[in-house]
Amino acid sequence: MYKSGMIVQQSGIYKCSKCKNEVTCVKGERFPPCCKEATFILVRATK
Repeated sequence: MYKSGMIVQQSGIYKCSKCKNEVTCVKGERFPPCCKEATFILVRATK
């Protein structure tokens, strides 16, 4: 699980553990801000 502001290690689609929104994240960028104290879970990896 990953938190907002952490560096993305694997590009893909991630789901917020609180609001269940899905976001596309790119390797090397930071996870976006979302719900307070939420974590992101990888749903589907991409290249």
